[in-house]
Amino acid sequence: MRKYPLNPVGYYPTFREMIEQLPAGREDKPAISWFTRKGEEHGVTLGQLREDVRNLQALLTARGLAGRHIAILGENSYEWLLVFFACTYCGSVAVCVDIEQSDDTIRQMLDMTDISGMFYSPTVEEICVQYPLPEDNAFLLSGKGASPSVADLIEEGRKIREKSPDAADTAPTPDSVASIVFTSGTTSYAKPVMLSHRAILTNASDALANVAIGEIAFTALPFYHTYGMTCSVLSMLIGKAHLYINGNLKTVMRDIQLAHPHTMLTVPLMLETIHSKMWSTAREKNMEGKLKFLFALQRILFALGLKHCGAPMTRLRESIFGGIRLIICGGAHMNREIMQQFGYMGVQVLQGYGITECAPLVSVNRNRANKLDSVGLISANSEVKIEDGEILVRGKNVMSGYYKLPQLTEEALRDGWFATGDMGYLDKDGFLFITGRKKNLIVFKNGKKLSPEKLEELIREIPLVQDVVVYGAVSGLSTDDVQVATSIYPNREKCEGMMQYEILEVIQNEINRINRSLPLYQQIQMVNIRETEFSKTALQKIKRHMI
Repeated sequence: MRKYPLNPVGYYPTFREMIEQLPAGREDKPAISWFTRKGEEHGVTLGQLREDVRNLQALLTARGLAGRHIAILGENSYEWLLVFFACTYCGSVAVCVDIEQSDDTIRQMLDMTDISGMFYSPTVEEICVQYPLPEDNAFLLSGKGASPSVADLIEEGRKIREKSPDAADTAPTPDSVASIVFTSGTTSYAKPVMLSHRAILTNASDALANVAIGEIAFTALPFYHTYGMTCSVLSMLIGKAHLYINGNLKTVMRDIQLAHPHTMLTVPLMLETIHSKMWSTAREKNMEGKLKFLFALQRILFALGLKHCGAPMTRLRESIFGGIRLIICGGAHMNREIMQQFGYMGVQVLQGYGITECAPLVSVNRNRANKLDSVGLISANSEVKIEDGEILVRGKNVMSGYYKLPQLTEEALRDGWFATGDMGYLDKDGFLFITGRKKNLIVFKNGKKLSPEKLEELIREIPLVQDVVVYGAVSGLSTDDVQVATSIYPNREKCEGMMQYEILEVIQNEINRINRSLPLYQQIQMVNIRETEFSKTALQKIKRHMI
């Protein structure tokens, strides 16, 4: 496949320089927009964004929070982004917390990262107001509550700037840590990944160098994940796109139609949902046969090099996707047939590969260099090598390390190369292919990941359980379409006199109790009671590959 030059793109060494330079000559250009629950559109220009960030960072500086660790806990919103930008502008570290985790996990994340302040949404207010902080440094992202909101703080910061326009703060450097983002791995706890200004911003610009985007983009990816922040927010702003954001999955499809974007960034689960709805609607309207014919015809036209979609395909595309012509997809493997069918409708799907420790982008397919089964070409400022089948990455985008975990950092970084734990290979054209997981991580269709050891620890506390393995059981056509399952070998002494169904009933009740404390995607869906012990190694470790 013929390669072509990278797209021209600007690079920024720090977030402060990005915020200050982006609006130059384009202050009135729309930057970020969103819709209310009633469908009312709101938004800000690049100039307004810069002014809001300046005001909020002035407030943080005045309160002594410049250069400190500040947690952000909330759903996607303009206020969430403002806090992130204000923190990085004044040299603070934005600690991005996944609010879908359990209360205990959230508290653990806050404890691990030595936070001096936090911004939270009303949905997690109970956890946050009870969390002990030095002084009174807990704030609401939006709305009314016990703490001041971002809007209140912006106004306070504006007044501070009027009195002291040159107030000193902590100027970040390219190597300063900009953000701490949590990721799950093979351990039973989330690991805090430190990402520098250089790592994040280089990665955001590298994404643009590979992929040409349109003028309007849409994302519902959570900002507390690097994919959501780096690729769907920063890349779009740097690429001068007008970005529409969504923080409520119930209104995603409505907002897509209202925004009429050219580009969307998402995970496979959403595309599979759209694809499934498309076919179910066709069956309800007795149009399934016609749709199959159209796709078969378009397949022939593609094979002949004729890629123009006819009027029926154009109408179908507009009814489903509105103006979307480009979808960038990552987080898990994407079904080839779905990508092909969307392509027949005139919607190109580009699959990429990333990992939190690489800020996250490692590779992505390009507009005119796309292999459907591949995760694309290596990004400009990254290097990849395959060592014993494992993908290793080196470059400006690689993390500074795990916060206060030097041993884990040393294990993950080998002479500057980050060991991803993913298996794969590079073909003769330089395209990267993922072949599997080196470790036991369960990866879901929505891009979320789960360490099975975390659940195994909870299940082992059940009195009747002797040994347990948690794994991802295939529940669909794709190997990535999984549900959390567990195989349990009961303690025969404690179960003496009980029938198999009685053992299952008792354990299932305990599993239900555990599930109530877990996010939905982590809940155990299938329970299997074994009659024989697990096969084990000489060190009495269960041979997982034999489950």
